[in-house]
Amino acid sequence: MIPIDNNLIFTPENINNSEESKVIICLKDQEFLTSKTSNFLIFEDDDLKWSEMEFINQQFIGYLNNKPCFISELTNGSKVDDNLILTPLRNLLGRIPDSLFTVCARSLQLSEWKRNNQFCGTCGSKMTSHETERAMFCKCNNLLIYPRISPCIIVLVTKGEELLLAHNKNFPGPFYSTLAGFIEAGESAESAIHREIYEEVKVKVKNIKYFGSQSWPFPSQLMLGFHAEYLEGEIVPDGEEIDSADWFHYQKLPQVPTGNISISGQLIESYIEDIKS
Repeated sequence: MIPIDNNLIFTPENINNSEESKVIICLKDQEFLTSKTSNFLIFEDDDLKWSEMEFINQQFIGYLNNKPCFISELTNGSKVDDNLILTPLRNLLGRIPDSLFTVCARSLQLSEWKRNNQFCGTCGSKMTSHETERAMFCKCNNLLIYPRISPCIIVLVTKGEELLLAHNKNFPGPFYSTLAGFIEAGESAESAIHREIYEEVKVKVKNIKYFGSQSWPFPSQLMLGFHAEYLEGEIVPDGEEIDSADWFHYQKLPQVPTGNISISGQLIESYIEDIKS
């Protein structure tokens, strides 16, 4: 196994041209094979050679510390070694380095993509992996099916020292976060911001500024983070996704995500830092 630390360097690639020995990340049903203490594990070939675990669907995903990195999936009937356990990525958030989160995000998305694109949507035939592209391929129409990425906007709306935060019906307990939504077909990110915020809380915004992005593999979002200023409107939660929303002074925030977990937390923390500086 290779040690997990903050110095991991990952380079995504589609074709392996290295003769270095490979390292392997193991999955089953979108969960990662870890130790029972939830320590993340990156295996070397020898680590798995003598185990009784059975794997399928190995995919090259890039280079980790210059070693070719693969994902392998446990078969449905495979046993799991006694000292190992399967752990969802959400349970590892904040406990693994950012560079490793990038690897995990790519692993989940590529695993899900390949499982869901085994057959051609036009003729129904079994598709194959393209030789040079990260794509599934069918000869019936020469169409390449690439991994799906769903762009989303996530926005911190502010009014002076107050932050507009909302509680989604699916959030556990009194947990609040920034507003977010999917970008529709044919829509710009800015248009999606205006539409989503108005749909969810009936507020209009101005002075939209891009902040940064984050891959969010649950299952395949790319979160585009923005700051925006309040323009007009009274907060009215839509009652479908958002059941509660309000203005919160930056010194009296409810429970919110932290920056080491999500871009929502990074938006909040960056704004507070600006206010204090």
